[in-house]
This record gives sequence, C-alpha cells and structure tokens, in this order.
Amino acid sequence: MALYTPQTQRRRRLIGVAGAAFVLGGVLGGLVGHFTAPTPQEQVAAVQEQARQTSAQLRVLSLHVEAGAASLGAGGDAGAGLALRRADDDLTRALEAAPWVTADRRNALRMHLHELERAASSGAATAPFAANVDQLATEIDTTFGLRPTS
Repeated sequence: MALYTPQTQRRRRLIGVAGAAFVLGGVLGGLVGHFTAPTPQEQVAAVQEQARQTSAQLRVLSLHVEAGAASLGAGGDAGAGLALRRADDDLTRALEAAPWVTADRRNALRMHLHELERAASSGAATAPFAANVDQLATEIDTTFGLRPTS
C-alpha cells in the first residue's frame, strides 16, 4: 500500500469529482426549477388577478364619485387623482406582464386612463366622469379576458 499519491493523480481525481458535482448540480437544479416554475396558466391567472384588482379599484372610485364623497374634491392630491395614479401604476405592471395584449390596446388603455387623470386634476369628478371611469374598468376586464367581448 502506497502512502504517497502522485500529484497528477490527485489533480485528476479532483477534476473528476468537481466535474461530477457540476453535472449533478446542474441536473438537480434543472429538475427543481422545472417543478417549481409557474405554468403559463398560473402566470396568466396572476396577471388577470392584478387586472381584476385594478378594475375593481376603478369601480370603487366610480361609486365614490357618484356618491359625492368629500375626499374627491378638487385639488392637487384629491382622492380621485390619487386613485387614478395608483391604478396607472397597477395597470402598467399588468400590461408589462401580459404579452397577449397588443400594443394598440395597451396604448388605448393608457391614453384613456391619462385622460381621466387630467380630468380629475381639473376637478371634473362628476357623474359623466364616474361613467367614464366605469367604462375604463370594463375595458380593462375585457382586455385581460375577465369578461367576454361583446
């Protein structure tokens, strides 16, 4: 039995063990990633839920406008403007995660929302404004497949 192992043999063993560990780690990582990654259906459902929350938020704003809530008065940080800015952020995130929404549709939704933001900042929180907000919520639902197109 030899007490001394040549350096070349030790180096070969080390390279072999490192290579085997690399391959095993890659295979195990690939399997874990495959089984824990969200399915396309789960990804679509998550985007739809985000869009559903945005449209629900807009519907609440519409109800508040119709009820004449005091928090929606004119002013730079009025409730309507704040709610629309938040809806804008949420809608932008949902649109970025929804590759099935066309660029034209994305632009139309954003433009409609920005028109509402301008109207809210000028103190136009009236019944027609509420109807327009509700219409945008319906457009969002339709775009994200939450309601059948008609």
